[in-house]
Amino acid sequence: MRLWSKIAILLAFAPLAIASAQYKDLDTALSSLSRGFGSGETQAVVSGIPDGSQVRLDFPGLLSQNGSNNFYGSQQAGYLLDSLFGKVHPTGFEQESARKESAAGQYHITGMWAIQNAGKADSRELYMTLQQNKNGSWSLAAVRSAGK
Repeated sequence: MRLWSKIAILLAFAPLAIASAQYKDLDTALSSLSRGFGSGETQAVVSGIPDGSQVRLDFPGLLSQNGSNNFYGSQQAGYLLDSLFGKVHPTGFEQESARKESAAGQYHITGMWAIQNAGKADSRELYMTLQQNKNGSWSLAAVRSAGK
């Protein structure tokens, strides 16, 4: 096969690799989110935000955010989470409940998030929403922490 044919085949499949930023199933999503929020691993969280979509991130009392515009693309979300994790130093995440809403194609997760805020141990409830995609994979739609 000629070189240009190989390049053409690679370019044909490149968009599939780029658009695959999403969780392939619920187990992967739950594992990645637990790891991400439990240890401050930004990429584990951001890997569930497809390019071109936005996620709602709301962390009252932990980050100053621009009022009601709390929707971010994957790259912006990565910067925001890096900043957040650098400030609060996550030490654990424990899922408390999860429920699927089949009609809406959503999965709602609630858990306790252990952090070090200003050098003191703190815990906050986290509320996460996953959205099921047409191909059966899951994307992160929203993360909100309870304010104090």
